[in-house]
Amino acid sequence: MFSRIASALGLSAALAGPGSAAVYEDASTNHLYESLFCDVPALYRPPPGAAATPWQALLYAPSANVTTVRALAGDTGQEARVRALAYGWLRERGQPVPASELLGVVVEVALPGGLDALAAYRDGRVRYLNHSGRAVLVDTRVPDIDPLVDALLAASSRALPQAQPWQRVRGVMPGAGQVRIGLLSSDGLGRIEGPFDQLQRDAFAGPALLAASRLLEQVTRAIK
Repeated sequence: MFSRIASALGLSAALAGPGSAAVYEDASTNHLYESLFCDVPALYRPPPGAAATPWQALLYAPSANVTTVRALAGDTGQEARVRALAYGWLRERGQPVPASELLGVVVEVALPGGLDALAAYRDGRVRYLNHSGRAVLVDTRVPDIDPLVDALLAASSRALPQAQPWQRVRGVMPGAGQVRIGLLSSDGLGRIEGPFDQLQRDAFAGPALLAASRLLEQVTRAIK
């Protein structure tokens, strides 16, 4: 389902910092892959010499405090990945966070040529990394894509109670014939993983995979 090859649109503003895995041959694609999960805050720091955005100045300031970061995490008008980073900041410091607010989904499928990864976020942003290393980024609201993002988030929310907590180190990519659904929620990063055929038949994971397939089809169609 994820073997369709997408055209390269280039990468958005570069994120500085090392990724923790070499899944793709190109370093910038690996960096983009690592940033999908919002669990390595250093990947989102401004590059040396670059001006910080308002949220970066708030979140990475030595004087950052619980009140301001909690406001950032709860700001539904803020980018979903920024909110995920803010929730992570709070959890790292033992602060209470709301349970099970789903902010994003990352679906990974291992193919003979490498890894396909599709990520969708609550604010409508989408990232698709083809196993060839090509990348598609959707950073604006797109009428033909938005409903499919919403459908994937809704289906994944119903699957969220099945998710297992992800250890701090995410580990290697899924094995051959395996699929992994990563769930970025306010209370942490969870995963549902198993043989593709098995999860496709699952009452909860199956609808999420179907929604992901429909989203991918539209994303790749839109950039042809």
